[in-house]
Amino acid sequence: MSFASVRDRAAIAAVALLLAAPATAATYTDTTFDTSDYVLTSYAGAGVATTLTQTSSGNPGTALQGTYAASGANAAGALFTALNTTFVYDPTVSGAITSLSASLDRYFDPSVDGLPSNVGSYSLRILAEQDGALYQSIFVFGPFNMPGGGWYTLSQAGILASDFKLFDPNDFGAAGTQTGLDYAGSAITFGFAMRASGAVDGNGAPVELASAGDLRADNFSIGIVSAGVPEPSTWALVIGGFALAGGALRRRRMQPILRHGS
Repeated sequence: MSFASVRDRAAIAAVALLLAAPATAATYTDTTFDTSDYVLTSYAGAGVATTLTQTSSGNPGTALQGTYAASGANAAGALFTALNTTFVYDPTVSGAITSLSASLDRYFDPSVDGLPSNVGSYSLRILAEQDGALYQSIFVFGPFNMPGGGWYTLSQAGILASDFKLFDPNDFGAAGTQTGLDYAGSAITFGFAMRASGAVDGNGAPVELASAGDLRADNFSIGIVSAGVPEPSTWALVIGGFALAGGALRRRRMQPILRHGS
């Protein structure tokens, strides 16, 4: 085998390797919850008092804590949103997102008329802000049917852009009705939300009782799988590989054809 044929085969193999290259990944994890790293917002119904701040009672260490207190019927309860401003992913720079994975430790200690209340279920609410619009993706775990006051790790893989719905601040208890998040579009800021439904009966209907709750979040993690964007040196290799591959094809066409008579 000649040097040229070895070189040609290597070039073609390099191009094929690039085209079949595995997806790249970016991961962000926060265990400290410095409030200066977040845009924090509280949503609540009429007559519901809320606070949202850092606490030392995490899992372990520091965490984010939201509290609410309500009297009377209020099925909407409260919602706390936290957008992390230190981790922003730009698909136009780092490659279009294929899928997301997310994980969050949740703690919820609710009470009704001063007595411990069953948790029911936990929700993992992942936020994504793009071009000034806020989206959320909701995954429900449970019901656990046990009193609150414990930590649970909630995780979800394979989150697609279609799993996100447009967030409506005027109806924060709803999941949303339309999407619009673009995994290949402009920069995306990620975060999470915690929701308390307020005082409700076993069927989820509001009841005329005083309710309060302590919600905490810790160990927030986002994992991104993307197609990646080749570096300039990689593009140079690809261009050179295509040129060599083309040269190999031309040389094969120029080779004489030997015919053998009978």
